[in-house]
Formats: sequence, structure tokens, C-alpha cells
Amino acid sequence: MRPFVPKRPWYQHPAVATLGLVAVLLGGLWYAGLLRIPWLGGAERSLRGLVAVPVSAQRIPRYTRITRDHFWDAQNKRLTVIYLPPAQVPKEMFTDLRQVLGRVLDHDKAQGYAFTESDFLPPGTRPGLVAGIPEGKRAVRVEADKVAGIFGLQPGDRFDLVSALPLDPGRNTMQGFGSVGGVYSKQLDMQARLSNWQKQATVRVLVQNGLVVEPMVTRLIPVFARSLTQGAVTRTRPVQELVIAVDPNEVAGLLESLAVDAEISCVPRSGRPEDPLNSRTPGLTPRSPFALPAVGDGSGSAPAGASSLGMIETINGSRRDMVAAPTRR
Repeated sequence: MRPFVPKRPWYQHPAVATLGLVAVLLGGLWYAGLLRIPWLGGAERSLRGLVAVPVSAQRIPRYTRITRDHFWDAQNKRLTVIYLPPAQVPKEMFTDLRQVLGRVLDHDKAQGYAFTESDFLPPGTRPGLVAGIPEGKRAVRVEADKVAGIFGLQPGDRFDLVSALPLDPGRNTMQGFGSVGGVYSKQLDMQARLSNWQKQATVRVLVQNGLVVEPMVTRLIPVFARSLTQGAVTRTRPVQELVIAVDPNEVAGLLESLAVDAEISCVPRSGRPEDPLNSRTPGLTPRSPFALPAVGDGSGSAPAGASSLGMIETINGSRRDMVAAPTRR
């Protein structure tokens, strides 16, 4: 008589365990994308009759020369394209990758967007910062703390730069008219007080219709110092600066004002398309107390033939003096 052996459950059978292991292995491969199972992945969409449009696989900064790497999807090992019906593809949209390669971007391009001619600068433009400088302009890199009001401007914004120099005639200006005014010294003193001559400023327009090429960025610049204990030490100092484009004849005046730490203010222009590009910001010259006030209708201009004060030189032996005298216009 044989001993009683209990029957094992079906799920403990070796064949069932083997099938379960195979199922788990296949499921892992399918989940990792290494195995394609048609009935699990669904039916593939037919691409017949659709147009392949290349799109950016990453964010591309402005002034960048487009290469094939900007369209390569490293994760899926293929070029990034979208398939659209012909009716949804505008005429200006580029569908051939050869139309895009080698061109320089005019502005930042986000990921997943197609390209048109408006996205690029003219053919032959060099990439980098020089691509954003308009024809006939020169680029100047300025620090933000030296130009008041320039914060917040974006590439393409237009502005004017104005420098103001307060008039500082000194404390003894009024008394000094007695030595040059002669019989007109009291008149000069009165005119200087009425015109508030000591509270004026020279306003000089340094840049007309400037353009922002590169927005404000923070850059670390090296600063060299020497001490007795550590010797020569190199540190860094953060500087906020941006790049602007100006006319060639404005470069020298702007650099001069920056070098002497003049008070420079930024006056942004309108960004609306109807704003005239040829409009100019006028400067201001302080009114001289030697010019007599306007008379007549109060329009601000003296009538023809009105008198004003000018300076003449008098010679009396070896003494030479400057004396104010009326002149005719």
C-alpha cells in the first residue's frame, strides 16, 4: 500500500511558474520600449497623404545658426517632425529641412514649433551678438547702474539717451556782473534773477533712436587685488549690463559721458507701429542773462530789431576789459 501524497495546487505547478516568469519578462521589455506588441500598443496611425513638418526639438536662443542637432530627439533617436494634412500647412511654413539649416534666428524659438521666413535674419548673417546689430549701427555694452531708467527694456525696444549737466555759476555770480557789465551791471543782475539763471541745466541728447540688441544680463568680471598676507588675489564682481546699438557718430559722445560718470537717463520710445522713426528728441541750452527778455506778444521770441546784450572788449592803455553793450539782431 502506497503512502498518501497530498496533491499540490495548480498555481504551484512548475509550468505555471515558468509561464508567469515569461509574462513578467515580456511585460518589462514592453514597458521599457524594447519590445513592441501590436495588440497592446494599438493600431498605428497611417501617415499616407500627410506632410512631415520639422519642428524644434529644444529651445533655441536668438542669433543662433540652425544645425541638425536642433532637430534631433536624443531620447527617441530620430528627427523631430509633426505630420499634418496638406490643408493645414501654410505656404510660408518650411517643410524641407534644407530650407532651415544654416540660417540665423531673429528671436528665441520655443520647443515644438515650426519655422517660417519671419523667424530668420537675412541669408548670410553671421551668428552671435553681431547678428542683432542693424545695418549702419554700432554696438556698445553699457552697465545698467550708469544709465537711469534702462531696466526692463527688451531686444528690439527703441530709446533715447539724455545727459543733464546742472549749471553751477558759483556763489558770487551776481556780484561778478559788476566787473563786466559796466553801466548795465544792474540790468544784468536783475535779468539773471528773473530768469533763475542759477537753476538751469545743459541737456544733451547723446543717442537718438537707439536699439536694444541684447537684454540685461548679470556677468561676473574679475577684480584683481593685492594684499600683504595673501599677495595677488583675483575676485569676481557681478555687473548688470546690456548691449545697445547706436549711430556711429554717437559712439564717442556716449563713451565720453560714461567715462566722466555723467548723469545719463534713458527715455524709451513708443513700441507702436505708427510711431515715426525719424522723430527726434531736442536738447536744451541754458538761457544766458546777457540775452534781453522777449517783448511784445509774449510768444517767446523777440521781434525783429529788438536789442540784446553782447560783450565787447575795451582797451585802455595796458588794461583790457570785457564790457556788456546792447546789440541789434
